[in-house]
Amino acid sequence: MASSVPICDICMTDNITKSASGWCSECEEAICNECERQHRRMGLTTNHTTIHIKDYTKLTSSIAAIKQKCIHHNLKFDFYCLNHNEQCCVSCVVEKHGTCQKLKPLLKVVGSVKSSTAFADLEDRTKDISALIFDLIREKRHNRANFGVQKSQIISEVQNVRAAINNDLLNFEKDLLDKLDNLEKKQNVNIDSFIGKLSEMRKNIDNISGDLERTKQHASNFQAFLEFSPILKKLERDVKELGKLEVKSSSSKKILLKKEKQGQIDVPVSNTLDNIKLTNICSFKTPGEVSNNIHITGIDMFDEGIIVLADYHPSQRRLVIMNQEGEFIKTIQLLNQCYDVAVIDKDTVATTLFFAKKVVIVDVNSSKLERQSVSLSNLTIQFFDISGNSLSTLLTADISIHCSVLNDKLYYTTHNSNAVYSAELNGEVRWKFDCQKSAYPTGITNDAAGNVFVACNDSNQLIVVGKDGENSRVLLTEEDGLHKPIAIHYNRKTNTLLVCNRSGTCLQYKVTK
Repeated sequence: MASSVPICDICMTDNITKSASGWCSECEEAICNECERQHRRMGLTTNHTTIHIKDYTKLTSSIAAIKQKCIHHNLKFDFYCLNHNEQCCVSCVVEKHGTCQKLKPLLKVVGSVKSSTAFADLEDRTKDISALIFDLIREKRHNRANFGVQKSQIISEVQNVRAAINNDLLNFEKDLLDKLDNLEKKQNVNIDSFIGKLSEMRKNIDNISGDLERTKQHASNFQAFLEFSPILKKLERDVKELGKLEVKSSSSKKILLKKEKQGQIDVPVSNTLDNIKLTNICSFKTPGEVSNNIHITGIDMFDEGIIVLADYHPSQRRLVIMNQEGEFIKTIQLLNQCYDVAVIDKDTVATTLFFAKKVVIVDVNSSKLERQSVSLSNLTIQFFDISGNSLSTLLTADISIHCSVLNDKLYYTTHNSNAVYSAELNGEVRWKFDCQKSAYPTGITNDAAGNVFVACNDSNQLIVVGKDGENSRVLLTEEDGLHKPIAIHYNRKTNTLLVCNRSGTCLQYKVTK
């Protein structure tokens, strides 16, 4: 701000100290009342505009420091150069701005600046920003206060849950103790009864023992001989009752507090993409007259290693069955062109009939079609149960004809937009990965760690995308034998990867990490 105790600059030249009452911005001087009257009477300063000294002191220091005269020539600024965005005096015009095309009189440039639209707009913007900041402060204060309320509610809910758990434990304890008391009473009754019978039996045996002792001591041999048989019969009668007694026992049962259902999840070890290594196991060719008559678009594998290939070529319309060594087993002819295939159980597969817009179930052993259902196309993916009943339908971000599902997550490729998507089973996109331009991603599969393997048909590459969709790596190229790769399958039990070119050449790799 300007000086808080302004002194008249004119009086100061006569060594007189007087408080200033006004300020002339053109003379850049503070003046008292007496000097201000003289200032208005002088010809050179008659048209000068003065402001009250209190208003001057309200100006910011940056505005108060603005000079009206050129520091180089001590002349008043009369012009403004729009080329250089600076004010200039007459001498400045001659020395520096003689060739400038946008030299304007200063009064014309600044005359209406405070009433201009730009100035008004700047005022409105500062007010809007101030109001926005005020609203944000108020909102954050509300959030802070609301957090305290929510904290109290959470604490109350936790206390209620704890009270409910304590109450359940008390009830459980009471029920358990009641059962134990009843069991103890029952067992005590049985044991007391058993002890009573044993005591009675022991008393009889003791009597027999006494009779034998007295017979031995006092009876003659003849008397003992005659008495021996009755004593023996009495012993057999009394001891026979012992054989009727039955003692049942069982191991004590442990009472465990456990969840009613315990879920088990196989958590794969997290692997970085750089650690993934492919080792070629074998290569084989899909049987056919010439490669031009083969168009492999889908592949899957049974648990025992049997491979099923979908041949989309219009002259073939078949499923090809081979073993994992690449030896041909048989073909299953279809009425329409099949595009993809998926193993359902040990005997059956599902395959899509592209132009018929159907999903059919095929028994691989008998080569017979078991059932079929209507399929959707374009921007939808439909889920069926094994009976062919439609479960749900979801929308995709773009046209997709290859997808995979892992841990309740859907993964699919969109060849038109060269992208790979991860989505929830309701269609909500989790992440999107953009492949290189004209890559034409098609076949897609997952390993147990959630990494996504994608066959890029036009770029002749196999890439792997991290489970978070952020990182990727090229694993195979045309130099490795890829030429229009389209069908891929990852066997998560054996960690083997199958990659098939459209022409029918299949490459099998062992995946290590």
